Amino acid sequence: MEVEVYYSGQRGGTMPYEALPAFRLFCKQNGFQLKWDSTNKRIDLDSGLKGKICVLFTGVSTVETAYEREVLGTVQKFLSDSGMEVVLSQNNSSLAKNTDVAIRFSMREIRILEKPRLIFFQSEDEKRQELVKCLRTEMQQSGIACHYKVPKNKNQTSIIHIQLQLPLYTDEIQLKNYAEKIALHLASGVLEYLQNGLHIQPLAFLPPNLLKLFYSQMFFTADTERQKVADEGYQSEALITNEASDQASDQVSDQVSDLTSDLVTEQYSEPIEVLTMAEEDLEQEVMIHPILEVPEQNDLHAAAEVFFDYTLIHSESIEKPYLLIGTLQVKNTGNVELNNPIVCLRVSPVDSIKMGGQVLPPKLVETMAVQSTTGMKGWRYLEDDWFAQAMERGEYWIAPIQPVSISPQSTESFQNFQISFMKQEAGKGIVVEGVVLCNDQEVHFPANNRIAVSF
Repeated sequence: MEVEVYYSGQRGGTMPYEALPAFRLFCKQNGFQLKWDSTNKRIDLDSGLKGKICVLFTGVSTVETAYEREVLGTVQKFLSDSGMEVVLSQNNSSLAKNTDVAIRFSMREIRILEKPRLIFFQSEDEKRQELVKCLRTEMQQSGIACHYKVPKNKNQTSIIHIQLQLPLYTDEIQLKNYAEKIALHLASGVLEYLQNGLHIQPLAFLPPNLLKLFYSQMFFTADTERQKVADEGYQSEALITNEASDQASDQVSDQVSDLTSDLVTEQYSEPIEVLTMAEEDLEQEVMIHPILEVPEQNDLHAAAEVFFDYTLIHSESIEKPYLLIGTLQVKNTGNVELNNPIVCLRVSPVDSIKMGGQVLPPKLVETMAVQSTTGMKGWRYLEDDWFAQAMERGEYWIAPIQPVSISPQSTESFQNFQISFMKQEAGKGIVVEGVVLCNDQEVHFPANNRIAVSF
């Protein structure tokens, strides 16, 4: 019996049922999160960092710079790809409570400074000393001088503050170089800290595509061997069938030798011509295998699985809001591409919910969107008056800034949207539902689950 193996919701292949105990031990020692479904005979693996929360803060006041957001935006991508929840915020320091990592990054230009330097505002909190140590070790490898200061303020928060100080008028090329180095080593320091604290191996937070490079044999050997056996059996069956068309079945081996001899002497007979045609047909059939990769035009259909994955953060204080950090996953389960998905989030009650995260108003896309080598990336509200429409209908309409195409069996995620709300009266609750529209809004897919918080 074979067991289905999934990683982060994506099918990885199969493995023998008999290997289940050893595989569970392997996952435990390396830090993977494993869930065994005995009813469906299915293993669901997740990153060892799933459920861990990191909050990244920009700036030191109510003003942030595009440079700070660019650096932390890259760190967010690095860490999110490792399986943890990463929130990028500006000035809401209350988010730092009940999180695993909280870091503030700021940038300051100083006229008299000759070389760039990184300032660690050293915290005396023993719980954060290990994180500071890992970050210092990594940052020292960036080639930027590191210095440390202990703030005089005794009312220190759990946020670790790192400031990049630069000479005035540093050119753009150097700024970009510093940004890449800082983002890489900052993310590496966070991962090292979590690795040491959780006693897990780095394999446990590699994304699925990289894991397949290491463990493709583990997940795909069974499927490959079955196909190999099936192909060999099919070829043998075809050979025997054609040979037996005019020869006695109890003398097959002798007749094969006779036919081979006939081929050498070019004495072609009718049975050999039949065998040649059968081999040609077999080669053509192998060339179009598997059939699922070449669907008939009449069988084209659009389908998708849409579901929420979210984390709820709340404080014991009734004066502070609950924070819900969510991701809406869209997996293309059909056999045609899904283009330019538009997300509609329906919330209730409307007047109790505030929408946040990295969604930009249309007017700010040109100046605030994340720039990449292929252009601007991210998500935006669909209309300029998005807030008024949300208050009126309870719907937030969100679209990707760049063209997005989801190929069959691929997944696109609307990541890290944030919804904050105060505690509701007893018997009441907060509900968030989702719908995704694709292909010029010709097809739509409601989410398989919804977010509901009851009080």
